[in-house]
Amino acid sequence: DTYALRGVDLRIEKGEFVAVSGPSGCGKSTLMAVLGLLTGFEQGRYRLAGRDVGTLSGEARATVRNQHIGFVFQSFNLIGDLSVLDNVGLPLKFRGGVSKAER
Repeated sequence: DTYALRGVDLRIEKGEFVAVSGPSGCGKSTLMAVLGLLTGFEQGRYRLAGRDVGTLSGEARATVRNQHIGFVFQSFNLIGDLSVLDNVGLPLKFRGGVSKAER
């Protein structure tokens, strides 16, 4: 059998920033897709903020992703009509519950 990821054991504490690096084809993109709840996995367990998120519905994954996960992709995909500051703050607008002063 061929596995994109095998034997991964990862713990990231709240507030930590993590960089994933390695050679082409080693599973970085797959790992990021699983961690970002963009794709599922066949074996194992994934807990985020004390909650098992491996079996959530697509809508529930989107809610968890919005509240707990941030990505900076290789290609930034900025919105050209917005300033850099507005682009960076955009996820906070969608999240809700964050005042303008906090943004």
